[in-house]
Amino acid sequence: MDDMFVNEDISKHENRVNLALFHLQMNDDFHKWFCEQLGISDSCVIYPQKGREGIRPDFIVKDGEKELGCIEVELGGENKDQLNKYRMIYETVFSITGEKTDESNLGLDEISGFLSETIIPIANSQTKLSAQYLVKLIKDCAHGTKSYSRSPVSDEVMAKPFINKLLTALVDYEPRDGQSKAEPGKYYCDTYEAKGFSFRVYSPISKANKSVSLFSMTNGRDFISFSSAEKYRNYLSHKNVDAWISFITNELCLPIDKINLKNRLEISISSLSDNFENFIKNIKPLI
Repeated sequence: MDDMFVNEDISKHENRVNLALFHLQMNDDFHKWFCEQLGISDSCVIYPQKGREGIRPDFIVKDGEKELGCIEVELGGENKDQLNKYRMIYETVFSITGEKTDESNLGLDEISGFLSETIIPIANSQTKLSAQYLVKLIKDCAHGTKSYSRSPVSDEVMAKPFINKLLTALVDYEPRDGQSKAEPGKYYCDTYEAKGFSFRVYSPISKANKSVSLFSMTNGRDFISFSSAEKYRNYLSHKNVDAWISFITNELCLPIDKINLKNRLEISISSLSDNFENFIKNIKPLI
């Protein structure tokens, strides 16, 4: 493309992050997830473009010959003056910040979290290194982003009524004293982030910690996220997982059988509460 910008100053942290983001767009799983977070088709291309009218956002977004808008990446919070200038020129301006906010479309913390969870299954060793490179860049350079080592769930999240009700219903399967990961017959809860929650069960094929997340919550939001049917079948092949998948697709009306291995779908806790008894009933055979 004749309008591609190629003179990035890589002495700047943000530009190194941008180049790593651009490079990883060639990975289909990451590109699809990234586009989904912005609400655009994965048929779009994303690349650094030469500036116009004296300004140059980090990326342009095109679907074929149609320009959809631009993307601006900040290691910290939004530069509102800069975004306002872009909005005078571009139809849509997507904002990526160090941490996801109500104003931004996506957070570098979310990107790091997604990559951290998907690095291990990546078959191509070079792509895996590129993902690890971006995770490290975000951790080292982005202001306020979190470390993505697994840690215990906070007392604040554990005190949520839904979590309390969930764990009370599964008291016969609660972790033993000193347990640090899911074991056969025992669930385990942990998180990547301060207000996160991941309900994990034993998976013999998991290379990370012999477990897989059945569902999770992020950023303290009152929504539950489920993985793809493909992921459940891969990681829980030693269990009869069809009933779990059927519950999610038919009773919760989430088409997890239609999404990519690395993607997720979510439902509000209030909606899930209407199916709570069946929710618990379908969890128990997988622990």
